[in-house]
Amino acid sequence: MNHCKRQIELVADRVTVDIEGLRAEIEAAYSDNPLWEELSLSQKLRRLIQERLNAIQQEQLSKSESKPEKSK
Repeated sequence: MNHCKRQIELVADRVTVDIEGLRAEIEAAYSDNPLWEELSLSQKLRRLIQERLNAIQQEQLSKSESKPEKSK
């Protein structure tokens, strides 16, 4: 039973994604970097997602730092 639980945890973070119409843009994202061609499509998607999440996090930090503190 423990084996089944562990297997479910390993698979739980995988999703099916429809990339219809995006493949060319994904491939072109870092086409100037020869290593980009060596990555699988899933590795490319993971990198693009991670970069965007990092950018969002930085934007949120910038917004929270630029907000003036409210006085009571």
